[in-house]
Amino acid sequence: MTNAPTNQTLADALGNLAGHALSSVEFVADYVQLRFDGPTLTAYTAPTVSWGSESHVWGEPGYRDALCRQIGCRIERTAVDDQQVSIAFESGATVLISLRDDDYRGPEALQLLLDKDRIWVV
Repeated sequence: MTNAPTNQTLADALGNLAGHALSSVEFVADYVQLRFDGPTLTAYTAPTVSWGSESHVWGEPGYRDALCRQIGCRIERTAVDDQQVSIAFESGATVLISLRDDDYRGPEALQLLLDKDRIWVV
């Protein structure tokens, strides 16, 4: 992680998103940005969208619809471990971003921007 405040972990930073609603989804070439009325999560490693046993991955029919369907939904909780970032929405959907080295498409998996002074890059 770079440019992150030394007293806050990525898990703490993600926790700040709880209660925020997803306001927009922007697909940019080979990555996606999730905006939460201020905070922005840029996923360079393609997220998976899942509901129970159903899941959608980048490039599959219905993937964009599944992700965009979360616009307006609030985040209930977030989690991070050495394998993935998990964002659970009130709709029951979960967005998962892999942190496994094998899934990286570039030098970073994600960037979380809470404000101009609080940025995490993983």
